[in-house]
Amino acid sequence: MTWFPTFFQIIRRRSRPSLVARVLLLALVPGLGACTSPHQTDIFTALDATGFVPNQAEVVAAADWKEAFIIEIQIRQNEFQPAIIRILQGEPHILIVENRDQVPHILTSTEFFKTTAIRKVLTETEEISGANLIGLHLKPGEIKEIHFVPVLDGWYDFEGSDGGPAVYLTDRYFAPWSRGARLGMVGAFIVEP
Repeated sequence: MTWFPTFFQIIRRRSRPSLVARVLLLALVPGLGACTSPHQTDIFTALDATGFVPNQAEVVAAADWKEAFIIEIQIRQNEFQPAIIRILQGEPHILIVENRDQVPHILTSTEFFKTTAIRKVLTETEEISGANLIGLHLKPGEIKEIHFVPVLDGWYDFEGSDGGPAVYLTDRYFAPWSRGARLGMVGAFIVEP
């Protein structure tokens, strides 16, 4: 079911919706099973910048992108390979995520993305900058890139799901019925000082 990422992305790209709009959104969700869009970017972003790195543009501009560390994550059979990823605080990184399964997957890590300065997200068809990223939806065989600089050190969990029914509430992703959630499709970013 690819309608959740497309529908929520449309809503989330707008400015903070009113309470009435949120109630209408929740009322409409059960009837939207066939909604798709030919221009899906399938990235999830926060409604506002609260809690995100405030000076992202300055951090990104100061980084030497010619020296960026490249990290690759492959999703295969509901597992992240590798599941533990060590990265360096203050250094530029390019995260390449590839879905090698025949079903869609979602990778989310709200707390990690809130502590990084995102330069851009590359999809198959576009380059997105200025996003307060929460997660990525990847179709079967799809590859996406995130160019970022981690600002705070720490241990940040990331998790995945198989793209089944899910909801974003208060900038959190919930997919309790997904196969990935039941089988423990998880990993961690370890940001070292």
